[in-house]
Amino acid sequence: MVRPALAAGRALAVLDYFAAHPEQSYTLSELSEALDINLASLLAVLRALTDAGYLARHPQRKTYGLGMSVVALGHAALTRHQVVDRARGELRALAAESGLRYVVSAVAGDSIVILAVEGRGRTPEVWAGMRLPLLPPLGQVFLAWSGAGSGEIRRWLDRTAVGAPLTGHLDTAMAVVRERGWSANRDTAARRALGEALARLADAPRDTGLRARVAELVVSLGDDYEVLSVAADERYRLATLSAPVFDQHGSVALALTATGLPELDGARVRELAGQLADVAGVLGAEIGGRPPVLSAG
Repeated sequence: MVRPALAAGRALAVLDYFAAHPEQSYTLSELSEALDINLASLLAVLRALTDAGYLARHPQRKTYGLGMSVVALGHAALTRHQVVDRARGELRALAAESGLRYVVSAVAGDSIVILAVEGRGRTPEVWAGMRLPLLPPLGQVFLAWSGAGSGEIRRWLDRTAVGAPLTGHLDTAMAVVRERGWSANRDTAARRALGEALARLADAPRDTGLRARVAELVVSLGDDYEVLSVAADERYRLATLSAPVFDQHGSVALALTATGLPELDGARVRELAGQLADVAGVLGAEIGGRPPVLSAG
């Protein structure tokens, strides 16, 4: 196995930190404390990123912020992944109609990365650049079409104490997500506590105690995190509604999510979920996407 270069890992940690705090500037010591990187090593990384224009150093305050090269990189990324910009436009229209907040996200390694946020809903703790841990049951909308025996499912489960076998409640939940084409997650005390912990983790991403707390809260979301049936005349408190955008390989390229939801009756839940699924279908078709055909086994 190829060992990752330590300097490269530190540079990525710095860029991820600024992605989560794009409007902020930090001193060397502030970044060192937040990222748990010693001053000498971090200074070398910051100098390299500044020389390349990915960071800019204020000459008087001696602080670092995002540089112009990131703008070029972002434009290049959107040129390659135009579906993200299209998703932003579609969700902006939904947000104007519903008053909710909508999110575009994707899986990157062992994280779910927030790519864009549209609207002014009730969840200010969600922002572009935020990373959520891809731990069960988070990420069902990304994993539901992978198949129970897939390596993706196995790696997902192995990141927690859930264990290697696919547990019954997750199997049932993901079968429901596949059948209806969208995921509905309950708003619970554990989910709210997780949002608060993730916001704190963004400021201290190397805090091992806080990372352990986040993992604990994710697992504590419990067996009923996914709403398995939605009755038109019942009331629901939901954290999120999500629909997948499939790519040409049948994989989930993006998730479109409504968040900051007020209490809703089932008829409205289905309406909002249907809107998301329709937009996801249009975007998927534009990139030649198709849902995978899974075997019965």
